[in-house]
Amino acid sequence: MKLKKETSIRESNPREELLNEDLIGRAVWECLKEGDSEGVIEVISIYLEAVNKTEVAKQSSLARSTMYHTLKSKNPTIKTLAKLVHACI
Repeated sequence: MKLKKETSIRESNPREELLNEDLIGRAVWECLKEGDSEGVIEVISIYLEAVNKTEVAKQSSLARSTMYHTLKSKNPTIKTLAKLVHACI
């Protein structure tokens, strides 16, 4: 699809934006400032969906079931969250 040059609409790649670490970091920080721990989990879950949890689990020492359980339980430790994020790098 081609966009007309005179419109204010721009092309967007949602997956690219979901993988933007600056945006993810700001979203997590905003959730923390608001005391929204579930929001932090949601942001990390969305990021993991974009990077493909199965691939991350294969490349890391975390079992895929651990990743799913951690995000489903909504109350992971900071240590577990750090492992999840580290596995995505």
